[in-house]
Amino acid sequence: MIAIALLTCDRPPERKQYARRCLASLRNLRADEPLWLHIADDGSDPAWREELMEKAGEICGERVSLTDAGGSGYGGSYNLATQALHQTADLILPLEDDWELVRELDLDPIAGVLRDGLFGCVRMGYIGFTQELRAKFLSGRGLLWLALDPASDEPHVFAGGPRLETAEYERAVGPWLEHEPAGVTEFEVAHRPAARIGVAWPVDLIHPSGGTFAHIGSEQAVLAEQAVTA
Repeated sequence: MIAIALLTCDRPPERKQYARRCLASLRNLRADEPLWLHIADDGSDPAWREELMEKAGEICGERVSLTDAGGSGYGGSYNLATQALHQTADLILPLEDDWELVRELDLDPIAGVLRDGLFGCVRMGYIGFTQELRAKFLSGRGLLWLALDPASDEPHVFAGGPRLETAEYERAVGPWLEHEPAGVTEFEVAHRPAARIGVAWPVDLIHPSGGTFAHIGSEQAVLAEQAVTA
């Protein structure tokens, strides 16, 4: 099964609208198998979690679940979500609540190459780089893929944007840092050797500059500790 892990929190309040847009856009996903939708919340108001679960149910019916990281941050939300979902799904689509799927996307070919063992993680946001990022073309399921070189100078071979990855890949990368800002957490994960191996871009399906998942809004999620002292 493919599970979507929506990483979200209600700090600052503007992020609620991001999450609503993100959830609504998931109706653009296509797959020849059931999808599971998990709300990976980080200490939001219970009423907000109830609203998210209701909206999730409108998309995936009874195939929904929720974890609450209690304010331990992006990493804490990710860790709890993956622990729960590895019991249900072999493929996970981690998705921060400030991304919106702006067109239809068929997950079947991406799921296929992952289950074939060709890759462990296929990115779907956009390719950005500040240093040399090397790749080679591979074929799989009748499509071309860019296999990103784990030895590239660019830190973000792995990136925290929308991606589909195997549970085995996530277990190899290991638990994420908790109680840290999202950017710090992502940067630390991106430097782990296991996170840089088996990462690909679906060049026949998504343009490297994006155009499928769009980053929306500018308000960054706030750690619970920061919210208390603000």
